[in-house]
Amino acid sequence: MTSSRPTLKKGEISELEIESLAFGGQGLAHLDNLVVFVKQALPQDRARVKLTKFGANFAEAELVEIIHPSPWRIPPRCSHFGVCGGCKWQNLKYTQQVEYKTSQVRESLQHLAGFSEPPVRPALAAESTFFYRNKMEYSFSADEKGEPIIGLHKTGKFDQVFDLEACYLQSETSNQVVNRIKSFCREMSLSVYDLRQHAGFLRFLVIKEAKNSGEVMVNFVTHQGDGSALGILAKELINSFPSINSVVRNINTQRAQIAVGEKEEVLAGRNYILEKLGPFQFRISANSFFQSNSQQAENLCLLATEFAQPQPDQVILDLYSGTGTISFFLAQPAKEVIGVESNPHTVEDANKNAALNSITNCRFIRSEAKDYLALASLRREKFASVIVDPPRSGLHPKVVENLIKLSPPKIVYVSCNPTTLARDLKLLCEREYRLEVVQPVDMFPHTYHIESVCKLSKK
Repeated sequence: MTSSRPTLKKGEISELEIESLAFGGQGLAHLDNLVVFVKQALPQDRARVKLTKFGANFAEAELVEIIHPSPWRIPPRCSHFGVCGGCKWQNLKYTQQVEYKTSQVRESLQHLAGFSEPPVRPALAAESTFFYRNKMEYSFSADEKGEPIIGLHKTGKFDQVFDLEACYLQSETSNQVVNRIKSFCREMSLSVYDLRQHAGFLRFLVIKEAKNSGEVMVNFVTHQGDGSALGILAKELINSFPSINSVVRNINTQRAQIAVGEKEEVLAGRNYILEKLGPFQFRISANSFFQSNSQQAENLCLLATEFAQPQPDQVILDLYSGTGTISFFLAQPAKEVIGVESNPHTVEDANKNAALNSITNCRFIRSEAKDYLALASLRREKFASVIVDPPRSGLHPKVVENLIKLSPPKIVYVSCNPTTLARDLKLLCEREYRLEVVQPVDMFPHTYHIESVCKLSKK
């Protein structure tokens, strides 16, 4: 079939029926032989769109006018919707969000991994769809007058920050804290780090809020320089907000725009907060990883434990174990859990958390997952189950290879990316394993992100 693409031009207006949602949150439609991705469009919208970009067999477009709105379209709660890079689905009914996330996991496994009928359960919906995040990372920038602002990045603009009025992802308290800090920085005329000049002071503001304990940490990420003004601000914050237990400063002198420092100073309170998941307490420091949705994180840990089915005589291996979140749930019924984590600070936090909870049958080892698996295979170590919870990039090819060599009876794969999950499951299930169940878990309402917990058994 000959493509009719040459008749279409950039800037051309077309009328389209939006058919579904693509992974990434954009509406999907067809125009002649082209797949068209439309920003901010929803399934069953009838809309006029402007074509903005062409690929080999696709086009990108933006909404011009909605002729007939989708029955699932709702008014977004946030005034920054459309400008902010987050919450792309805040204009879509939550029940439909969950359905589309389930479909996207299923379709990834069908189209990318070749499972004809993948055993995907309906996604586990979040009880709280607003104010659910326990961590928010804001950026400092300057307005047209050069005064400090605190906000989030504009859609698709990594160097542009808008001045935040209110965000509905963390809490009203965090909104009040952000506004108080912004006022103080303006009063004190504190400088903002300039990406091009590599000069200035304020870089990021990170707020961590333990949802089950109520404790709050405020973390200022700055360039080098005199931080005495932040010491004054820290005391004000502690006095004004009883829930704030920790105010720290992380100093990042690198050009990389990351909210992590080479050096940390405690400005007020302690250098950690405590969160509770199930029966366990967790120390959360400024730079340690913790699942961003405490409520759903507990459900995720319970699912991983249910799928692994640890017994009193079994040893479980937990790869990418982080601060021990899943490990502790597994350790209750198991003989022993060995956690493997590459970040030394995270391993230190995991060991502290084990001591905090008087857990004696968990060991945490600093190692790359692929290296530990290679050694475990050489030593012919035996594990009843192996848990893997990799980053968005999925499993390193050597991890897959060495996991198959290790040949545990069960693998529990916790994923935050359906695409890399499909790639890895295809490799694991080609010969050795059978995919028994996939349970998506919605950790991030109003975004297209979805976690999944999968159970694999030896064929």
